[in-house]
Amino acid sequence: IGTSEVEHVLATQTLLQSLPKTLELQVKGQLHSGVTAKDLVLFLIGQITTDGGTGYCIEYTGEAIRALSMENRMTVCNMTIEGGARAGMIAPDETTYEYLRGRQFAPQDFDAAVKRWQQLPTDEGATYDKSLQFQAADIAPQVTWGTNPGLVVPANGKVPKPSDFSDPTDQKTAAGALD
Repeated sequence: IGTSEVEHVLATQTLLQSLPKTLELQVKGQLHSGVTAKDLVLFLIGQITTDGGTGYCIEYTGEAIRALSMENRMTVCNMTIEGGARAGMIAPDETTYEYLRGRQFAPQDFDAAVKRWQQLPTDEGATYDKSLQFQAADIAPQVTWGTNPGLVVPANGKVPKPSDFSDPTDQKTAAGALD
């Protein structure tokens, strides 16, 4: 938030937020062996850029996402802000429920809570403000080469030269990252 917003927060203890748009990032298929959740999310950020999620809440969907452990889902969601989005989520499912079952702060009537949570996933056929699809088979281990997580290439890839970028701002960012 900017300095004028900080003043407002301090005076009112509130922060005015606009309703974010929705962005679905669907990853179809299965990840290759050795490709981690961090590789997955860095790949996605590299595709949408570090400001590609600005103004959005991202929902991650698809077989590759569903196959992730709860800890790996947390990695993906925690990196959402690096793509510029306000929040990221993966709809709750059996992986979520089993992760929570028996934990210290799980609800007392856990089965009743699960019944409520089962109503939360996005409806089949729901529409998003924007939806992008990716193939898990296209994702390899990733390496960041610059000063932000959007400056990423596959581990077997090549770091681009500033002249490889058509946008002057991107050229300047790349040059600064490589200096």
